Amino acid sequence: MIFDPSAAGTPSGDLSRKALTDFFLGKKVHIVMDRPIGTEHPKHPGLIYPINYGYLPGVISGDGEELDVYLLGVDVPVKEYDAVVIGVIHRTDDVEDKLVAAPEGKKFFQHEIAQAVFFQERFHKGYVESVCEKSCGTVIFTVDGGVRKYLLIRSRNGVCGFPKGHMEPGEDERGTALRETWEETSVRAEIVEGFRAETVYTMPNGKEKTVVYFLAEYSGGGPKHNPGFEDNEYLVLPYGEAYEALTHQNNKKILEQADRFQR
Repeated sequence: MIFDPSAAGTPSGDLSRKALTDFFLGKKVHIVMDRPIGTEHPKHPGLIYPINYGYLPGVISGDGEELDVYLLGVDVPVKEYDAVVIGVIHRTDDVEDKLVAAPEGKKFFQHEIAQAVFFQERFHKGYVESVCEKSCGTVIFTVDGGVRKYLLIRSRNGVCGFPKGHMEPGEDERGTALRETWEETSVRAEIVEGFRAETVYTMPNGKEKTVVYFLAEYSGGGPKHNPGFEDNEYLVLPYGEAYEALTHQNNKKILEQADRFQR
């Protein structure tokens, strides 16, 4: 079913800017393309659209014009298309935001969206909000006195888990896992080949979260706060204590798998 804002009784003028774009997340919409693939930007010669770009008819954005939409997952020029809104480009230096849509059933994570729209969004400041998020991290350990000990982090709200964070445009999973580990712990780790675990769950806001973990080892200096990044509490514990310290059951299962992998 195609979503009709007027039929729902929610004219865009009655909604705040963020509420307007968030209102469409997960909904199927009808997009009219005014700049299909291969079109040159009308005000910037040489800027060619590598993806289809259009608008939602009758939905007015912050610039007084119809709300713009990037269409991902369709590799040929189209004049119109029915798709599901999978994300929002929130511009912090502009009066409007942009929707991101894709064919029903196609999934794009936040870093994939950011990379796809970079050709135009590089001229603005902002961030990507996606209905499907992906993070990567490490189940990281060191050997102390012949005992394998795992490094966990406990956030200020008391949640204990592994170092992890969002993927950035151009990164692969392993690169993100190592970067985030260093940012959160100041530890330079090396990935142990052959182990990769993935967990998928629904967050309280209803969005889907995918987290990929690699097994990694470190030696030498211990964890400490990395200036400019999150300030967490660090725990370096043998397997049994680490298992009990972890907050979430899915992380306990991943630790169990990682420890068994090394036996």
